[in-house]
Amino acid sequence: MQREIAAHAAPPSASGHSQTVTVVIPCSRHAPLGLKALLAQDMVEKVLVMSNGDGPVQVEGATVVRVDWSGHGTIRAQSLEFVDTDYVFFTVDDAIPLGRGCIRQLVEALKQGPWDAAVARQIPWPDADAITASRVRQWTPPGSEVVSRSQTDHVATLYKTETLAEHPIPNVPIAEDAWWSIDKRIAYVPTAPVLHSHVREPGALFRRNRDIHAQLISMGQSPTVPHFGAAVAALPGVIRPALAGGIGELFNQVAEIAGQWRGAVNAR
Repeated sequence: MQREIAAHAAPPSASGHSQTVTVVIPCSRHAPLGLKALLAQDMVEKVLVMSNGDGPVQVEGATVVRVDWSGHGTIRAQSLEFVDTDYVFFTVDDAIPLGRGCIRQLVEALKQGPWDAAVARQIPWPDADAITASRVRQWTPPGSEVVSRSQTDHVATLYKTETLAEHPIPNVPIAEDAWWSIDKRIAYVPTAPVLHSHVREPGALFRRNRDIHAQLISMGQSPTVPHFGAAVAALPGVIRPALAGGIGELFNQVAEIAGQWRGAVNAR
């Protein structure tokens, strides 16, 4: 596993870089898995944990701010009150940057191009199931050049702090990264890899699809599953490929369709 992960690593640390990045991580369960790797980044000055719910009270090496949960957008916007660096890197508590130069790759992309934000590449865990691994690779494919993409992703996105002061993170419960990205110039930096993927579970998939699709439809996007009849019609197309992954994967894919339908209902 270590060799497979190392194959995706960003360039090593480099001297001559001032530490100008604050990392922001909302936490509602445990200390960030990637804390050690984040503190080892050659451009990170501070790690700020926005702790809520069952999140930690203290995290060695990080600044912890206890907050009431009020949605992904609000928490990230609130975090900027504690940021005094040139850049801010939004990530999550189960993501791990690979290579000490990972965040530097994002900083350099923002410096060199006409970008409003820079998004890292996500690498699925080596033990991720085939569907998760395939979707992560489609979402953030391999490459060596910085390219444009349609939206940020707060699993791993870097901003100039002044950009967020001018264009604040929207006050929405979820999909704040998609809302913020409207009419913005987003860079995708495949040479900045971050280890991250989720275990597929029906309840979580239903809730996430429901909530995110409601926001996307509110943004003006067409619903993926606009009505109940469309949900029923979509089922035959997922049964055979889903069963190849076992009965559990069938439940996962049904949950996704149901969540997308429910999101369309909620958006209306």
